Order: sequence, then C-alpha cells, then structure tokens
Amino acid sequence: MSNRFILRIVSLGLAVASAGLVSGAVAPGTVAASGTPTCLARQLSARVVDWTGAAGSRIADVEIVNTSFVHCSLRDFPQVKLVSSSGAVLIAGAPASTTAHTHGLPALATLKTAVAASNYCGGAYTAPITLAFALPGAAGQVIAIPAGATSLSGVPPCNGAPGSAGHIAMQALHG
Repeated sequence: MSNRFILRIVSLGLAVASAGLVSGAVAPGTVAASGTPTCLARQLSARVVDWTGAAGSRIADVEIVNTSFVHCSLRDFPQVKLVSSSGAVLIAGAPASTTAHTHGLPALATLKTAVAASNYCGGAYTAPITLAFALPGAAGQVIAIPAGATSLSGVPPCNGAPGSAGHIAMQALHG
C-alpha cells in the first residue's frame, strides 16, 4: 500500500471525525454552552506524571490529553478519586462540578492539574496507585496511567484515627 493511499485514508478519516460523523464521536445532548461537545471519557487519556510529598499529603502532577480528533470541552473539577490497581477507591473527592469553568480542548491537546490527597486511614491496597476522574453526567470516568507499575507513592500517611476520612482535591485545569 503506498504512503499516498494511506495518507488519503487518514485524511478522509479526519474529515469524517471532525464533522462529528464517526459513530460515538459526539454523544447527543452533550453540548457545552459554547456549542462545543462535552469531552467523553473515551476521548481522553490521563497520566500521573509524578508524585511528591508535603506535610502528610501526596501531590500528583497530572496531564489529561484529548486523544480524539474532535474538539471538545472539559469542565474543571471532575470527581477525583485515589484508586488502587484493583479499582478499589481509597479516597473519593466531591462530586463532579456541573457549573465550573469549561476549557475548549482541541484534538490532541493537553491540560494539566495537580491533585492533593491526605490522611488515608483505610485498609490494605494494591500497587500501582493512581487517580480516576469521574466526569459529570454520563460522560464516564478516566483512569490515569500510574506513575510506575509498582508505585505506592500516592498513598498519604494516616494522620488521624484508624478509619477516619481522607481528603482529596484537585486544582483547576490549565494549559
């Protein structure tokens, strides 16, 4: 197959995707106020770049990428969760915001955030530890690629009584 033929197929695919004609590319009824479709979990990828520690907290630098070829909008403050490799939620944050600022996210563009977790006083967990972002409504959940295959760096120490509640929060998304 010639490179020219492959390029033509890719060009046609991009034209169809950008027109929103690809099945599932834009879910009905998910248009932000700006007219840009809301990002769905299947259009996004996230990864924990690094974990650092400070005064009993663990802080993750996170990148979220629009891996689709469709421009979409992503709202600040999805529900963030600290999760183990088994999918067990160690700490869950506030429900996803439905009123926070939205960011236009062009195809293949990246947004960044920082997530701070503190006071994990729960049971046993399995490596690697990562973050999950539950988007508002029925947009789905994005599970971040962990910082490493055996990473436990994201689990904050227990600074309270056994079983006491932990806390997790994220900063607003930025470019």
